[in-house]
Amino acid sequence: MKKKMLRIYQTVDFEDVRQHTLLYGDLAGSCSHCNALNVPLSASICPECRTEFRYIAFRSVQHHRPKMSKLISENPRVLLIDFDDYKRTLAEVKAQEFWD
Repeated sequence: MKKKMLRIYQTVDFEDVRQHTLLYGDLAGSCSHCNALNVPLSASICPECRTEFRYIAFRSVQHHRPKMSKLISENPRVLLIDFDDYKRTLAEVKAQEFWD
């Protein structure tokens, strides 16, 4: 059986996602909790704040698709999340925090 990657939507605690996500760009990542830069994709914790990465969001999915399959097989406990969903939800949360 050949396995393929599909997006699956589920309800999550966004505060947990906000605290424990590695945001990965073209060459390196950043910590969503402390904004540390140049975090490697292989990192399971942030080198600066020691936050455990439970989620990874790729800024460019097309560019990183080959890495995604390898990443899942090497580290199955990490969930891949859509960067655009993350960004949109973060904006909604920040707007709500501003008005509260």
